[in-house]
Amino acid sequence: MPKQWFAVRTKPRKESVARDQLENQGFEVYLPLVNRRITHARKVSWQPRPFFSGYLFVHLGVDERRWSSIRSTVGVLAPVSFGSFYPPIPDSAIGMLQSSQDENGFIAISGTPRAPFASGEAVRLRDSSLKGLEGVFVEMRGDDRALILLDWMQKKIRVETTIDNLSSTT
Repeated sequence: MPKQWFAVRTKPRKESVARDQLENQGFEVYLPLVNRRITHARKVSWQPRPFFSGYLFVHLGVDERRWSSIRSTVGVLAPVSFGSFYPPIPDSAIGMLQSSQDENGFIAISGTPRAPFASGEAVRLRDSSLKGLEGVFVEMRGDDRALILLDWMQKKIRVETTIDNLSSTT
């Protein structure tokens, strides 16, 4: 019987530790990663993060399904199971994840929604207490929010507002 993929739950933020420990035991492991933009204390960095937080995948043949050994591995909580049944993950699902990786090994996802305005485009606030003020579109913040830069009282003010609240000045 050919090998099958199985999901394994990991301890919080211990996916890499669990992957390394399972690989040291000779298991074939797949931990899909994304390159996430992290903002902390006004500093922006890009860091690898698991695509499925708290999970990784192990490729096992029938003779390799040592569930107690996997369960007792550092960083692992338990293989995903329903009672004594360990559901396999279709090869096509893992193949789809692997085929969507970029040249650096990260799952390629769009982290920024498509912006209705170009960065630097002049915009006007339509509603709110700042109605009528003009500013410059900076970037999207989530699916429906935007960051704009207002020039108000000789100061640049960063304002976050909904996209529906903006219109182009042209």
